[in-house]
Amino acid sequence: FFKLYRLPWGGSVSLKLLPLFYLAFRRGPKAGMVGGFISGLITFMFDPVILHPVQVLLDFILPYISIGIAGWFRRSPRWGIFLSSAAGLVFHVISGAIFFAAYAPDGLNRQTYQFFNDYLGISYPPLLQGGVTPWLYSFLYNSSYTIPELVLMIILVPYAIKRLERYRTVQ
Repeated sequence: FFKLYRLPWGGSVSLKLLPLFYLAFRRGPKAGMVGGFISGLITFMFDPVILHPVQVLLDFILPYISIGIAGWFRRSPRWGIFLSSAAGLVFHVISGAIFFAAYAPDGLNRQTYQFFNDYLGISYPPLLQGGVTPWLYSFLYNSSYTIPELVLMIILVPYAIKRLERYRTVQ
């Protein structure tokens, strides 16, 4: 698949989720989950970043299976895309906090606190505690590709569904 960008420890923005969301909306959540599972295995085989066997489950299997959640929201595809992407993000964040915490940069909590305080006027002192760093790092890292891909899917999937359904009715 064409990737807009790829991050060093895994994760990328691409159009690979487009057919999976279409499958979930067209055939239902079960088919979406099976398709997601197969896609997760394929991604694992061709683009692995593996530190632990449980991490494979959290980064490759469960996030892709969660795409099937969208199948329960056929009448509101954007809501289904959002919820399934949010579920996938939760799995990625858990994996990142547990297995990739060593890559969190020093001073991330302080920098984030200063950003929120200086630019948004929000003072949140728990950010200054040391235990927050792995979770914050994981959330920021995984959001940097999950959110752009979410926006792409929210824009493209409803359009693709309309176009493909129109094509199906013509034939």
